[in-house]
Amino acid sequence: MDFKFIIEALPKIMLAVPITLFMSLVSAAAGWLSGLSIALIRKHRVPVLSQLSAVFVSFMRGVPMVILLYISYYALPILLYSYGMSIGITIDINAVPPIVYAIIALALDQAAYSSEIFRSALSAVDEGQMEAAFSVGMTRTQALVRIIFPQALAIAIPNLGGIFVGLVKGTSLAYYVGVYEITATANLLAMPALNFIEAYIMTTLIYEAISFVLNKLFRICEDRLKKFRAGASA
Repeated sequence: MDFKFIIEALPKIMLAVPITLFMSLVSAAAGWLSGLSIALIRKHRVPVLSQLSAVFVSFMRGVPMVILLYISYYALPILLYSYGMSIGITIDINAVPPIVYAIIALALDQAAYSSEIFRSALSAVDEGQMEAAFSVGMTRTQALVRIIFPQALAIAIPNLGGIFVGLVKGTSLAYYVGVYEITATANLLAMPALNFIEAYIMTTLIYEAISFVLNKLFRICEDRLKKFRAGASA
């Protein structure tokens, strides 16, 4: 075990933690908002959009993340460039940093998985809650925002926490498209002297620490939302 390498490399690897967390947070925010929209479309059986959403979810859940990253990184720029040329605009695809394509791929994956979580959570909320909201003069939007969504979120939060922790670990695959997050940084530092064992031990401990903190935060959110749900159902 090369402890000198660990002492020198650990601070450099830690500098990549914000990049990993940034990718995770942005991808989750975009993916969960899209997932909620898809869940509402499928729950209310919106013509055409409901069928397209079902195909999207099925497709995205069947594509490995590495393949999705490659499609986003290699195919999407070509499509953007071709579209720009067709309308007379030159798009500099090289100006877009790799992290953008990684976030797009991760967000699409989150949208597919979170949509199923949101759909089941929305279905679990008693329909009488909406009728009760109408009886006190609320609009549909007010009822959704104030009553239905918070209760559905209380149901969904454990599963959302699980896929978010998985997302943080999944960002390590962004290394394949040139994003220097935790795993990529550790690999690059380990390469000159082949200190891969030390590098992987450090990355394992870092991911474990991040997962521990995130699980605690989601548990706190879950407990608070459960109290809200209990009060709303009472």
